[in-house]
Amino acid sequence: MADRQLIGRIAIAGIVVAALATCVVLLNGGEEPRAETVAVVGEPTEAAPSRGPDRTITRTLSQARPASNDWRIAYELAGTGTATVVYDSNGLGLVHQELQVTLPWRKELTWKNTGTPPTVQLMGQGEGAVECRVAVGGAVVTSEKSAPGEVATCAGRLAPS
Repeated sequence: MADRQLIGRIAIAGIVVAALATCVVLLNGGEEPRAETVAVVGEPTEAAPSRGPDRTITRTLSQARPASNDWRIAYELAGTGTATVVYDSNGLGLVHQELQVTLPWRKELTWKNTGTPPTVQLMGQGEGAVECRVAVGGAVVTSEKSAPGEVATCAGRLAPS
């Protein structure tokens, strides 16, 4: 008999705990509690700077276009040591990342001409200053040099010829 009373009391206590938890959730607006921000050792504690809007590159490229009418793109990073590189590999926003590349670094790509000028994007960051350059058909259309440890960004939509 005592076992039945104990089981009944435990069941009632469980129902009360469940009801209290439901009240807490309802009074909290149904939102999950927010987790605290925790810094992980070895990772940056500041938010990454936001990237500005794409700029249109206005250099006329008609004489630099190959006879096949494809876009010949060359990405370059200059500096010393190694860097992390992020670049658009197809002109449509498909980005690739390469870690610890030896500087100077160069990547040549050929993109099909779809009738819409492609977007170029190259970002590089090393321990020292890094300079990024984007060339189309051999002509440099944009370049930027970063401060030591900062990101150099060369990005924009190519203008039609």
